[in-house]
Amino acid sequence: MFRSRRTLLTALAAVVTLSGCAQDIYFREGATVSEVRRAEDACALSARQAAPFRPRTILVPGPIVPARKVCDGQGNCQTRPAYQAPPEFETMDANAERRVLIARTCMAERGFDRVSLPYCSGAVRNAAPAAVTRRLPRLTGQSCIIPRGQAGYQIVTPG
Repeated sequence: MFRSRRTLLTALAAVVTLSGCAQDIYFREGATVSEVRRAEDACALSARQAAPFRPRTILVPGPIVPARKVCDGQGNCQTRPAYQAPPEFETMDANAERRVLIARTCMAERGFDRVSLPYCSGAVRNAAPAAVTRRLPRLTGQSCIIPRGQAGYQIVTPG
């Protein structure tokens, strides 16, 4: 049906775009879910070592509060001048995006692609016997995913 991996991934992307809701997973046909998890753990560890937490603090200027007129019960009014509220400091991890890229590259080097599978419709969910995917199956344009809590997920290919 699909002549290449790129054609398959393009078809899956089209399905995801039309469905609106999807789950991203690492995928290599025939791999076990435990192999995927071990590779994810190893790649995450490698990424943490290559790009450790690096705090970066930025100064966010406080908002400007405009002048306003304040009146009491007797009609005495005064204008309070505009002012700038105090700034805030935000700390972020300057290596966060780099770590994600290193981990994705590591997974790709191990032969895993990142795919987005649409969530199965209610009819497909109800028709599929409850199970957890242990070995990643061949995907088609109709493949979908059913989340199974902490236990994992089930990939279903209707038809």
